[in-house]
Amino acid sequence: MISPKQREQKSMLFLIGLNWKKTSMNIKLWYCKCLKQWRWTLTDDSESTIKQESGQQPDLRTAMNDVANTVEYMLKSN
Repeated sequence: MISPKQREQKSMLFLIGLNWKKTSMNIKLWYCKCLKQWRWTLTDDSESTIKQESGQQPDLRTAMNDVANTVEYMLKSN
């Protein structure tokens, strides 16, 4: 059985800087056969406005790097 504290730790929460802001990001990744592309969307609803980014790449690893770079950029811009 998972305690409430463990459940919170497993969720998509990031602690940022000295203010310890909680950021909730949602990443969706899928493969589009007809376009032969890995596609992704990333949403961040931690503030009053929701930020969304998306992208696509034919190579899975390149798509994952794009996602990682976008997450890092969004964390720095908060």
